[in-house]
Amino acid sequence: MEARDSAASSDREAASVTVVVVAPNLGTDLSWVASIDPRVRVLDGNSPEQRDELLAQADVLLVGYPVPKVLAARSPQVKWAHHTQAGVSNLLSSDLWDSPVMLTSGRGNVAATGIAEYVIAAAFHFARGLHEATLQKRDGEFDRGRYQMFTLAGSTMGVIGLGGIGREVARLARAVGMRVVATRRSVASEGQRVEGVDLVLPPGQLAELAQQSEVVAVCAQLTPETRGIVDATVFAAMKPSAILVNVARGELVDEQALVRALQQEQLRGAVLDVYEGELDGRPPRPELIELPQVLLTPHVSGSGDTSVGERTKELFTENLRRFLDGRELLNVVDRERGY
Repeated sequence: MEARDSAASSDREAASVTVVVVAPNLGTDLSWVASIDPRVRVLDGNSPEQRDELLAQADVLLVGYPVPKVLAARSPQVKWAHHTQAGVSNLLSSDLWDSPVMLTSGRGNVAATGIAEYVIAAAFHFARGLHEATLQKRDGEFDRGRYQMFTLAGSTMGVIGLGGIGREVARLARAVGMRVVATRRSVASEGQRVEGVDLVLPPGQLAELAQQSEVVAVCAQLTPETRGIVDATVFAAMKPSAILVNVARGELVDEQALVRALQQEQLRGAVLDVYEGELDGRPPRPELIELPQVLLTPHVSGSGDTSVGERTKELFTENLRRFLDGRELLNVVDRERGY
């Protein structure tokens, strides 16, 4: 026992940086972390039973999804935490957010094409009447007269948030013949030119975007400013034939207002890959499950893109080497801006 403790102590002394991994989404093989540099010691903190003991030794945290609420308080010597996800809204409910620990993220490393394909598939589902087919099959009916279809070609795609995902949604929408209207945080007034977008509006003109669009895709980052931005005013401006698709965060949408809008047939349907309270482990609200105009999926819109995992490893590898060498890190989170 003493020999083993002595060996462990020697191992700690030889390693200059201890990385504790709390990222179930990365799987169980963490040998790639240890292979980044001989100065690195990696500890698997995915098991809650052993986590406190390991966090106490952490210089660096590699954090995935879901994010434990208490990490900083249990990691007294941690200097830097890297979050594997592109968005940092998962960190807002963690004590890391209000701590002095440097945060970096996987910003830019998203399955943009897969998520954009999900948006287009969702739009086709309602535009071409597949939701009606599902309902009629359930009810044992076969009524052609109940189908109210329209073509996406010639319609307008409204994109809330022109980051990597929003731009890819715009590209695919244009490919099927849609006009694209979008809001962008950095736009102060209407008229800015963005490649692949017909009209760019400031964030304050969401109702105008909704009024023009047959499909509204929510692709923005969740920040204190964007929480609940898709509200009753936006739903009131939407066409009765319109479709809402949320592939960002559930908290961007006022779900009570969405439920009322669907019940009052202010829009045709909603496709939600995310929902309010998801990050806290809560189930979707019952009304969303019960309403026939709602499709719910468990945050899978980006699934199928195997390159994301490799890019996650490449980014952390580069940043860990920079950290060891005392160089500036990539993708440092700006807490004031929220990403």
